[in-house]
Amino acid sequence: MPPIDPSEIATYRRLFDNKYREIEELLADLPAAALTWKPFEASPWKGPSGSLGWLIAHNISSTVYLLRQAEWVMGRIVWGDINGDEGDEEFGPANLDPAYLVARVERTQEWVHIFLDSLRPEDLEHGKPHPVNQRPITVRYDIQHAIEHMSQHNGHAQLTRQLWALA
Repeated sequence: MPPIDPSEIATYRRLFDNKYREIEELLADLPAAALTWKPFEASPWKGPSGSLGWLIAHNISSTVYLLRQAEWVMGRIVWGDINGDEGDEEFGPANLDPAYLVARVERTQEWVHIFLDSLRPEDLEHGKPHPVNQRPITVRYDIQHAIEHMSQHNGHAQLTRQLWALA
């Protein structure tokens, strides 16, 4: 086995790969009907439940969105070009097909690899204020936020899939 690269960027890559493997596991042998299932319609705490498909589609899209925001911080793209992997079609009908979501996972994981491979350690230090609310944004923060966000939604999706299996 080759030695493990302990660098920060390589660590991010391993973390993203772990999160993407979790999504692939969620989608394994999943019928299309499961993607629209919700454990409940409404709750007195935090309102409606998201379907399994919604959680996975949002998870994939928001990961790309946050990393594109990091590209903006580095000056690679303009603010108006920040979006998820499918723009306005984030929750389009194609996302009701497990095979389509698996392909979307593979496509965005490859894009994450390309993004991370394009970084130099000093790129992680770039920062600037958010153009709307002026909160500070850094490349490092956006990467870590994307990993944290994936972890949260993977957990939601895992619980939803478990509840669907019991329904």
